[in-house]
Amino acid sequence: MRNGYVRYVETGNKYGNMNTAKAFYPEDYTAEDRKRAFNEHRLAAASDYGFKPYMTFMASQVNKDGSYKVLDEEYVSQYTDGWDADIDEDILIVTEKTPEIVIGHPVADCPVVMMTDVRNGVSAIGHCSGEMIDKKLPMMIADALVDYCGSNDDEICTFVSACAGPNWTYDSYPKWATDMKMWEKGIYCGEDGLFHIDLRKVIASQLMDRKIITNSVFSKIDTISDPRFYSNAAASPNGLNMPEKAGRNFSGLFYKSKVLEKTKTNGFSK
Repeated sequence: MRNGYVRYVETGNKYGNMNTAKAFYPEDYTAEDRKRAFNEHRLAAASDYGFKPYMTFMASQVNKDGSYKVLDEEYVSQYTDGWDADIDEDILIVTEKTPEIVIGHPVADCPVVMMTDVRNGVSAIGHCSGEMIDKKLPMMIADALVDYCGSNDDEICTFVSACAGPNWTYDSYPKWATDMKMWEKGIYCGEDGLFHIDLRKVIASQLMDRKIITNSVFSKIDTISDPRFYSNAAASPNGLNMPEKAGRNFSGLFYKSKVLEKTKTNGFSK
């Protein structure tokens, strides 16, 4: 799948927990201790992936209406640490004009849906929890690209990050699944009496409805079963009761800086 200079970030638990939530650090850690540890984790990830460690931005998704925020040069220049930005919108957009600026989310079992318009050099992402999938956020991410830069459907490439696999279960029908017809494809009650939830299947259905499924890639990683990833469902005492799985992975993307490449004819060219 062509995606220009875009690079996806999927940290798993390799670098440690990727937020500052108190629940994921020793009890005696102060807020300053947690921020220092988180910064160390970001620095390690940035060194491996090649992005600016403090230029990581996330959306709070307060609006829940498909709104988007463009992280242009003027906006990002206001911050020395993108984590301090207060972004109410649901979707983040970044372009190749702001290389090494990362848009993403600390996640456990919910996927981040990432879309790139190769021709225009623009990418958009959204944290697709069950609630936001129910609101059709995956389709709204494509709509945001169309609205912002006039993307054509056949120019949109999609990557869906690691998430819980189809054996993710609830002991009752999830309250956030309000569109019963939509979730017919992704929720069923098994012989065990539990409701099994397949987020990927419903996202794929939305991408198909939006006619952008052709250039879509889904991570095959199941955060619940893969030991390299954190997982709420696995960590929960009501789930697999695996405390070592408590934490947040980071999933997102950024544009790599364009580099000069040697050629035989003219020395260097872009």
